[in-house]
Amino acid sequence: MSSNNKRHDTSVNVELTEEISNLKRELEIQRRVAFAEGLFQGDITIRTMLESLAEVVVIIDKTGTIVLANHQVEELFGYNKEEILGCSLSKLIPARYQNSHNEHMAKYFEKPRIRPMGTGRDLKALHKLGHEFPVEISLSHLETTGGQLAMAFVTDITLRKEAENSLKSRNEELDAFAHTVAHDLRGSLTPLLGYCELLVTPDIELNNQQIQGALNGVCRVSHKMAAVIDELLLLSSVRKEDVRVDILDMRPIIYNVITRLKEEYNDKGFDVLIAEDLPESYGYAPWIEEVWYNFIDNAIKYGGSPSIIEIGGELKEDGFACFWVTDNGQGITDEEFPRLFTPYMPRKNNSDSHGLGLSIVKRIVEKLNGEVSVKRILDKGTKFCFTLPIVDKIS
Repeated sequence: MSSNNKRHDTSVNVELTEEISNLKRELEIQRRVAFAEGLFQGDITIRTMLESLAEVVVIIDKTGTIVLANHQVEELFGYNKEEILGCSLSKLIPARYQNSHNEHMAKYFEKPRIRPMGTGRDLKALHKLGHEFPVEISLSHLETTGGQLAMAFVTDITLRKEAENSLKSRNEELDAFAHTVAHDLRGSLTPLLGYCELLVTPDIELNNQQIQGALNGVCRVSHKMAAVIDELLLLSSVRKEDVRVDILDMRPIIYNVITRLKEEYNDKGFDVLIAEDLPESYGYAPWIEEVWYNFIDNAIKYGGSPSIIEIGGELKEDGFACFWVTDNGQGITDEEFPRLFTPYMPRKNNSDSHGLGLSIVKRIVEKLNGEVSVKRILDKGTKFCFTLPIVDKIS
């Protein structure tokens, strides 16, 4: 026999051996599945109980093969029961967890007991469509004539995780706000007490000009403290209020903001260049005025000398209007960039600034179904942007 024929015969034998092995494995899996189905089918009470449970029940053998499942698996995982019976449990587990899961499963069958799975760890399941979702799993076991079986009770905890994450985020915000308020009010209170002590100390003689200067300082610091409190009240209203939105003409809102800022920055010059055509959009005017106020106020604080501020807007193809404020300052550092819209973010070149403003802007715009963003300008400066819908999308 030629060498070519020998190689061909060897290849055929290998293929036949593999085919026979695969067939044996498939028959063995079918046997285990049939045994499990027969085990529970014989007891109508147990079968009815499994199907009536709100949780998904998946029963596997020592090899990790799914031998039984109740009908809830279809709703949670997207598979018909027939699609997963006889399959490895790894079909329902994200790939990155499969090795560790196999180890835990082997240890569980060594000492099976009723217990929660993955205590202290976040567990994820894999849907048929490919997305992951958080689950809680409790394990139990059965001793049968065909060997040990493990029962996994699977509960989707997506809503609970969302609530936990929301609560965690709120708590982190509250901590940051408490720190911010304490920092800003204490920073203002110190000079306020200084002015007051200067005015009431009998041993210090002040002329009229000095007295007026101290009183001006008291007024200035008091206004600053009031602004911090006003921002907290505004933040509270953004969290709670359901507002009725209207079509907004941005130009008069911006003019109001500039008037307010000129009163505050009477000792610092700044120029504001407003584009001729600003698009209309839906929003709530009192909140949007605060958005413009914070963006323009930041542009004045961190702009050049003098500050030159440009304001513009345009319609986008996605049904939103985009508005922006640019300054001519030194720009944002890499360290500051990712934290600009967090509750406490003082800028390095201005120790008097407080971190509530931009975080409130973010909350306002998102409540109105828009987005905020910030960009570096190539030469220098910063561009702050926000979007608002051009149709009424507020529920």
